[in-house]
Amino acid sequence: MLYETLSQPHIFLLIILFGFLTGFIFDLLNLLKNVIKIKFFNNFILFLGVFLSIFIFYLINLNLNYGEFRFYVLFSFALAFTIERILLGNLVAQSLKKCYNNIKLKGKNKFKNESKFTKRNKRRKKQ
Repeated sequence: MLYETLSQPHIFLLIILFGFLTGFIFDLLNLLKNVIKIKFFNNFILFLGVFLSIFIFYLINLNLNYGEFRFYVLFSFALAFTIERILLGNLVAQSLKKCYNNIKLKGKNKFKNESKFTKRNKRRKKQ
């Protein structure tokens, strides 16, 4: 058998992995899109996400499959990307938004979440 035929399951799994990776990159770009509210930058970020996903697919296909576009390669990449966007996309987006909000609130409101007991102790120390 040819080497290309023997390595098809390996190529299939790696392309599924990179499909998930591309979906994760797309989620990061969507978070950036939510942070930046300017329409021009949002369109640019969307264009960047599409360009990056096509570029990653092309490079992976070139390195793993010697540049041969076959149906299983296209199907596996599209399937993994779609599954990541549907099932894991909301989970990733929520966790990244929580991290962003925690970082954003730490700089602005340092004492917002203090309990009444610690506020009372600070007042006593000042007196």
